[in-house]
This record gives sequence, structure tokens and C-alpha cells, in this order.
Amino acid sequence: MGNRNHRLWKTAAILGTSIASIELFNRFVFNWKSKETFCGNGHIHEWTHGKTFYKKQEGGDGRPILLIHDLYPDQSGDQMEKLALQLSQKRTVYSMDLLGCGRSEKPACTYTNFLYVLQITDLIEKEIKQPVHLVTKGCSAEIAIAAAHYKPEYFSQLTFLDPADRKENKKIPDSISKIKKFLIELPMLGTLVYNMAFFNSKSAHIGGTTARYLYASIIGRYTNYDVEWMLHKLDMPLHIIKTME
Repeated sequence: MGNRNHRLWKTAAILGTSIASIELFNRFVFNWKSKETFCGNGHIHEWTHGKTFYKKQEGGDGRPILLIHDLYPDQSGDQMEKLALQLSQKRTVYSMDLLGCGRSEKPACTYTNFLYVLQITDLIEKEIKQPVHLVTKGCSAEIAIAAAHYKPEYFSQLTFLDPADRKENKKIPDSISKIKKFLIELPMLGTLVYNMAFFNSKSAHIGGTTARYLYASIIGRYTNYDVEWMLHKLDMPLHIIKTME
């Protein structure tokens, strides 16, 4: 009996030490990364589902340009900074951080394509207040197509930089992806997985551990949406650009 109790206490001690180590590691990574700096200052748009961080760079006349970064936790409007500076020589340029990314709010929720459609169109309606030339990077092309279908009067034209393969975005949540989403949303285990995946990213750690919820939604395929039928109905100029990156 004594040896059994000793083994139980030893196991409990190892387990407790492991849990404490994981918790300390998670806190260290978030505290360390969240102190890193970003490019310039911006503005906050108070939106119903979460605060939106955006920048405005004054330029010339003509339709303003709105830049949207790729939809991934380690991305933000800063990834579009160089392009924004170039375009702002002739046009007024806006760039924003999608919900769950960069300096925008990162609520503990399920992120979907339509959530971002609402975020983008609300920013245009409340802050920009005129139709925009929307330029997106990577997976955000799917959001742009859905937004242009939902509020076509808000957009003058669309440009997609290195759009993602639409075949992947047609995949809907299944039992396996739902389990993955559930595991990543777990406070300790999910945060550990998130930190291992985005250890080198500063923007992925701003806002606290709820940042993992966007990653969970992406892995769970909840941000996917088949926009093929919308694409064929768009009545505005659309350009696709493949860069050398």
C-alpha cells in the first residue's frame, strides 16, 4: 500500500509540474510577444462584434483603396504596409486588421466568412463612406467575393494578390475538423498548440490567449465558404495578380 501511494504521489507531482510548466510557458510567450512594436499608429472602429484596427494614408483623388491582408493569425495590416505606401502616392489608402488578427479585437467565437463580410462592409459604411477598390491577399479573396456580392454598391473593383486555391476553401467542417477545433479552443492545450504554431509571430499574440480561436476556426474549416456561384454574378472589374513572393 505504501509503494502504491508513493507512486500515486509521484505521478501527481509530475503531472502538476507539467501543467504548471505549460501554463508558465504560455504566459511567457504571450507576455513577451505582445510587447513587440508595430508599424505606425492607426484608428479604432467600434464594431458590434469587436473593435477593428485600421490605418488611413492620405493620397490623391479617385476611389480610395482598402487593403486586406491574408486570413491567418500571424497576418495583419502591417503585411500590406509597403504596398500601402506605394499606392498612397496617388490614392487614399486604408488598411485594416481582420477580426482575430493584429491589433483588432480577438473574441472567443467561431470565425466565419460572413463575419468578415460584415466587418469589412461596416468599416466602409461607417468610416470610409464611399465605394472602395478592394485589394486582398491570399485567402481573403473569398471574403472579398462574398462582400461584393452582399453589398456590391460598396465596391468599385476587386484585385486579388496571390489568391488561394478555391478547391481548399470549398471543404466544409467534418467530424475530424470539428475535433481539431475543439482541442485548439481548450485553454491550456490549445494555447500550447497555438504558441508552437506561431511562436515567431508578434501579431498572433496581441490581445491575449483568445487569439487561438481564429486558428481553431481555420483548422475546423469554419472560415471556408464556396463562393464560386457568387463570383459568376459579380458585375465589376476584377483583377488577379500573381506576385514573385
